[in-house]
Amino acid sequence: MSQLTFLGSCREIGRSGFFVEDRNESVLVDYGVKFTEPPSFPDMVPTDELQAVALTHSHLDHSGGIPRILSQSEASLFCTPATRDLSTLLLRDMYNISRGPLPYSRKDITLVKRQCQATAYEETVPLGHHFEMTLFNAGHIPGSSMVSVRVNGKRILFTGDFNATESQLNPGARKNLPKHDIVVTESTYARRTNPNREEIELALMDSVIETLERGGTVLIPAFAVGRSQEIMCILEKHGLPYKYPIYLDGLARAVNDVLVKHPEYLQSPQAFQRAVGRTHIINDNRDRTNAVKNGGVIISPAGMLKGGASHLYFKMVHDNPNNSIVLVSFQIPGTPGEELLAKRKVTVGGRLFEVTADVRQHHLSSHSDSRGMLDMLLKIPGEPEFYIVHGESESCDALAERLEKRKCVAHVPEINESIEI
Repeated sequence: MSQLTFLGSCREIGRSGFFVEDRNESVLVDYGVKFTEPPSFPDMVPTDELQAVALTHSHLDHSGGIPRILSQSEASLFCTPATRDLSTLLLRDMYNISRGPLPYSRKDITLVKRQCQATAYEETVPLGHHFEMTLFNAGHIPGSSMVSVRVNGKRILFTGDFNATESQLNPGARKNLPKHDIVVTESTYARRTNPNREEIELALMDSVIETLERGGTVLIPAFAVGRSQEIMCILEKHGLPYKYPIYLDGLARAVNDVLVKHPEYLQSPQAFQRAVGRTHIINDNRDRTNAVKNGGVIISPAGMLKGGASHLYFKMVHDNPNNSIVLVSFQIPGTPGEELLAKRKVTVGGRLFEVTADVRQHHLSSHSDSRGMLDMLLKIPGEPEFYIVHGESESCDALAERLEKRKCVAHVPEINESIEI
């Protein structure tokens, strides 16, 4: 008998993990963290018969607990080379800034590279006696994958986070997927329709140019992996005049170094190289002060103003109406970014700031919206059963309902629920 257990990401975003067992062997897909205090992880799984750990992508809600598993198992980690290197980077950063104990040591993070068998898209890999695994491009961030596991004559697709719409940084997810019997899918934006991407890019450029032409500085708080690089590529594509400098700070600097080494996962390696070539790297506080003084575009994590160098820049630009703070991602309720959008004032470092700088939002999603998600899922051949995860409870239910209206079988599992395959 084969069995699939949903370890996490059930009616929530965070701590993704899925455990597949067949007779005396098992495979784990993702093992992430949820940033509670202290950080929380899926329940531990038996590792004695673990044949492999597959990782969809590097974001910590999918990768944050991987060292815990690898430290207790000799199983290999299967993911793309870009995911391997980006995960190592993010795990080290999380370890450095964590406010709570983590269930592994800094040394265990090295196992991500040591035990990794880097895997290309479309490559089918045998795992033990009972499993096969194939990775397909997920289009979410560079190197992201959908993981297809074959066991007991059935195929299970774990979509991870996916985006069927191509961007300046990423090619879109593979759409002509093979037949599957079970699909475990994310539902992040199951209740959202994204505006046309070209329109968002043009609106973003208008905000940037308006600010620069009036002598202001543009601060773009952005996620270190994916969003920062996407902004760089957009500014390059739309021809931001060279008289306006572009600065990059925080963890995004190291992410650039990784992506330069893995051009095969980029929409246009040449465009990315051009974008990197015109970007000024910030090294210290003196550079930060000069960047604000000289004017230009500053791209800096964190994307929701929760920390990082973006806090330092915010304090320098918030009180000048010539400046702009441009948010380029969804702002989770309770974050400083969401507070800034709602009130034009925000608490940073325990202090309340009244903001006179212009505040804009141009949401560049790295997930498919409700239409794109449904379109892609309905095209998977084989009349699969759908299991909806990785979304707020309402989003999971909304996607299940829409699939059922199209005569599909859909379920919203609970944490640690198991099903027979």
